Amino acid sequence: MHKTHSYYFNTPMYSFSPMCNSCKMYSCPHCINTPMYNRNFSRQFSNCANAEDTKITGFISTLEDRGFIVQEGKLKYLDILKLVSEGKIDTAFANNAGAPYATYLLPPAPNQDPSPAQKPPKGYNPQDPNNYPANIEYTAPGMDYKLRADEAIVLIGKTPPSAYNFSYRSYLGFVKNERSKDYSDTITAGNDNTGFYHNIGASMGDQINNHNIWTDNTPYGAPGNPFNSSTIIITTADRGINKQMRDALVKSGFNLGIMNDDNIPMGLTNIGLEKGKDTFSFIMRAAIWLDHDAGWDYINNLKNYVKVLRITPKTPYPYLNLWPIPNLKMHETGTTEFQIVPYARNGLNYLRNEIIRKYENEEYEPIDLDSKLWILDGYEGILQDVPVYYDNRDGLYIRTDKFQLKTDEDFVILYGVDHVQSGLATFFNISFYGEELWNGVVGANITDNSKYPATEYFPKDYKNSKYYYAVKMARKVEEGNEVIIPYSTGNPSGSAYGVDNNEDAYVGFRIYTNPETNVAPAIFDVIWSRAILFRKKEKQ
Repeated sequence: MHKTHSYYFNTPMYSFSPMCNSCKMYSCPHCINTPMYNRNFSRQFSNCANAEDTKITGFISTLEDRGFIVQEGKLKYLDILKLVSEGKIDTAFANNAGAPYATYLLPPAPNQDPSPAQKPPKGYNPQDPNNYPANIEYTAPGMDYKLRADEAIVLIGKTPPSAYNFSYRSYLGFVKNERSKDYSDTITAGNDNTGFYHNIGASMGDQINNHNIWTDNTPYGAPGNPFNSSTIIITTADRGINKQMRDALVKSGFNLGIMNDDNIPMGLTNIGLEKGKDTFSFIMRAAIWLDHDAGWDYINNLKNYVKVLRITPKTPYPYLNLWPIPNLKMHETGTTEFQIVPYARNGLNYLRNEIIRKYENEEYEPIDLDSKLWILDGYEGILQDVPVYYDNRDGLYIRTDKFQLKTDEDFVILYGVDHVQSGLATFFNISFYGEELWNGVVGANITDNSKYPATEYFPKDYKNSKYYYAVKMARKVEEGNEVIIPYSTGNPSGSAYGVDNNEDAYVGFRIYTNPETNVAPAIFDVIWSRAILFRKKEKQ
């Protein structure tokens, strides 16, 4: 296998492969033509801060004059593998290896008890018998919050620097346990005071992403550069509250052309502050920085770029105009990879046989691993009452069966159709996971500029070889092109940053954003990737 400019990343500082320092951390900025990026972005934002702060102050004053209580929250990067390594949570929620996640951390609502690690909300009276119970604490205090139907959350700030993808969305987080139902195999939280909950982690609809977001560079969703650009995201369950937020923002000097709606459909949720009501979360994602340092400066210093406000009417609104369940983007286009890639059945079988021919010998046994659907769409997860691990409608999720690496000589070959080359994806990701914790520890990204071509396996004159890829994941470097799988034991970053031998593992595939639909390709429109485990035979 020959690797050209591939986005190949290992867990931080735990790689034995010959990579640059940036690649050792995450994805390498030198792998493609890096766009111009002003490293004084923080200073630029600071220079604009006075004007923005004046607008935000005016927005808060307007809301308070209109009878709202305004509390400040934050958007914060969470290193999920660190939390798992420290024993604070027992799952990594199938994290995308190397891609950062940030989440809202919100204060409690007025008249709601704080959780043990939270400060009380504004105007809190601990003696009030009418206080609502605290939110559960699982991943971080304030990440899982309840909402009143007449509340709003407003994000004001800058979008991330240039990347292949960024997105924002609210999620249904934890929901009340159903009577007489066994939740022993899923993620649970709560106590007698808060109520007992299990995790769903379902997106509330399509993502606000870099292809559709309204910013000052892409006003009203116009074409343009959405990165490093001012934006506003308004989270509400009620149209009337949304309108009030927009009116107050415009009065404070903000432009309607940068305002995005993050709606919570009431038909799929049990909203409210009472015991047993649903919790919500909000997640910002980013994938494949074009400037590694700029991207991680942004993620690690979000407080310099983003303000988050929780907004609550002092007097509950008696009449609500709730958001309906939305029309979701269609995944199907009428064109499939079975049409685009001629003779794919023969091509994949030929590729499999050539991979086995290359690696099979008296010491190795090839084992084919089946592929299957990994994660459902959010709405289906809600209705089936199963976790969907904070799904993203921009991505299609496929995984292999579980397997184990028995020795350091074992390795896995992932191969299949290059979905970027076929035109059905903007990029796709292949990540190695531990089965117990669902912890993504290393991966490879394939884009228009970053490929793992399988041309070495085909005749030189075979014109369709461009449609195929092959990736090798292994413990050690032998050919110079391996994606190195880190260990858990002794990993200086933490135990969840690796997977040991003789532990169940799997490989997950994420296929992102058909350029035609701006959503993931349809599950049966793409040809699923395959995997072969090469296991060192035991000596007799």
